[in-house]
Amino acid sequence: MIRVDFSVPTDFEDIPIGTDFETAWAELNRRCARLAGMEDLDQEKLGRMARALHQVSRFLKEAGVVYAADCLHLFRGEPSLGSLAVAVVDFPYGGDTSTAARGALRGVLQSRGPEWAGSVIDAPCGPAAVFTGGQSYTVSPGFSASGESVDVLTAQFHALIPIPESAGAEGRMCLVAFSTPNVSHWAECYAPLMASTLRSIRFMEDGQGEWTSARPC
Repeated sequence: MIRVDFSVPTDFEDIPIGTDFETAWAELNRRCARLAGMEDLDQEKLGRMARALHQVSRFLKEAGVVYAADCLHLFRGEPSLGSLAVAVVDFPYGGDTSTAARGALRGVLQSRGPEWAGSVIDAPCGPAAVFTGGQSYTVSPGFSASGESVDVLTAQFHALIPIPESAGAEGRMCLVAFSTPNVSHWAECYAPLMASTLRSIRFMEDGQGEWTSARPC
């Protein structure tokens, strides 16, 4: 079994993973109660948002995500949103973490296209294939301020880290994924935060099962 320890920025708040609808509903209401302008949302819209959170929570669990968080704060006077996920996935790589990181780099860059860039870096936890790029998502009318579908461009950061066999995980890889729709905030606000998170990751063998320990930084 593998344990993943890392630090996350203090502005980030945990997202429940694999939760039931009642927990998703309670979490949504807790967050809405703290945000100005959210008090007057009708129950139908809250219900749609809670169902979406429930579906996302179940998807994260099924995808192997062991930790997820998001943040909503002000950066230079502008609202700024970011989301972070850490997953542990099967990735048989033959025991050489450096070779695995280089192979992951080539494979991802070939599949993403020229708008993505990446490199292999030596992080404290081992070789890591790091990628940055942009990706567009479609926001459905039910969650759009205009009531119509909207395409949103996000800045993306991904890191793929082969977990060493010494940590008790044979043929597995850790994925760190971050995205923000505030593309202009990436370089100055979020890039340093993701660099700090990546430097903080540690793997170790744990007899209690696969889990993460996230600490504020």
